[in-house]
Amino acid sequence: MKPDIAIRSPIREAGEIKPEALTTSSASANPTELIGALPEVERLTLPTGTEIFCCGDRVQSIHVVERGLVELSSGLHDRIRYGPGELFFYGDLVGANEFHRWDARALTPLSLLRLNRASFLLLIHRHPTLVLQLVSKQHSRLRQQRADGRHFY
Repeated sequence: MKPDIAIRSPIREAGEIKPEALTTSSASANPTELIGALPEVERLTLPTGTEIFCCGDRVQSIHVVERGLVELSSGLHDRIRYGPGELFFYGDLVGANEFHRWDARALTPLSLLRLNRASFLLLIHRHPTLVLQLVSKQHSRLRQQRADGRHFY
């Protein structure tokens, strides 16, 4: 006779997150649509020049640009720009480092979605193809940088 084994999952035990909100009827939903549909998402409207986070701040959230441009910078020459539909900076969020490696500033009036770490990791668990979309986008960005012969975009 096999003993009953209860498998505990932190995903199922996260009572504040509603799993039904993380499912989508469309297999091709983009990250902005998936994140925007979550009840836990914060919607921010920021004026030009606003600091979103600074190098050394604790990483707590993922950000998605709905409208406007964001520039991440690390020093004088390392700059990356993100526009509508792009996520930043999930590398810091899922990595071992708990602090931002970049400064983020609004270059234009900005509309952002902000999702906390636990909800983002749950979203990845529920939609594993989201990771492929993010990696694909990063790959395209790096190819464009190489084609342009520069180290920022």
